[in-house]
Amino acid sequence: MLASVAALDLHISLFVNSAMGSLPTLDQLLHIVERNSLFKGVFSMMLFWGLWFAASRDVARIHARLLATLVVAVLAVAVGRTLAMVLPYRPRPIHDPDLGFLLHSGLSHETLDGWSSMPSDHAVLYFALATGIFLAHRAVGAVALLHAVFIICLPRIYFGLHYTGDIVAGAIIGIAMALVLVPVLARQFQRLDLPGYAASHGGLFYPAVFFVTWQVALMFGPVRDLLRDLAAALV
Repeated sequence: MLASVAALDLHISLFVNSAMGSLPTLDQLLHIVERNSLFKGVFSMMLFWGLWFAASRDVARIHARLLATLVVAVLAVAVGRTLAMVLPYRPRPIHDPDLGFLLHSGLSHETLDGWSSMPSDHAVLYFALATGIFLAHRAVGAVALLHAVFIICLPRIYFGLHYTGDIVAGAIIGIAMALVLVPVLARQFQRLDLPGYAASHGGLFYPAVFFVTWQVALMFGPVRDLLRDLAAALV
């Protein structure tokens, strides 16, 4: 059974990757989109802030759910990275030349070497974000879900950075986290009147939330770099 699932996973991933090289200009554009945070986290945070300030009805509920979504996004980054480290190591498709994945010129078999493929932390984060936003506002959430599928996840299969199964597992984890935690956290935030605090203490609230959304957009890259540099300096 497991062998059949693994074979299907590889077959689907190879099928998605098989178009590589047919349209080199499109490949290059997709590679830019896949690498650039403007198309990934920044877009998601634009949806977050756009919905925050555009909400005209049921504002307290929407704000509470958006704040809950932000908390879940932080947890999703931690959960995705932790699972990738503690689960059995799985090489990425581009790490095994024998699989027959077509390699983009901007990548090599050493790209992300040492980083396990399962689950996709991108899928965990962006499906958690999209699901949380959907719980706050269905139309904006639908845009976020489409973004998670076609801008975040599909290119990572196309370029051989993940198997399809890595993406599916990450998506299930992210969606489950949001479905379970966002309603619970949102109720607590409304009980504590955090949306009211945001209105009365904007000078403290908005810089703090902006910092978190900035870090989520970059998957906490600057924070991880700082911690790594501090650790190296103290050794």
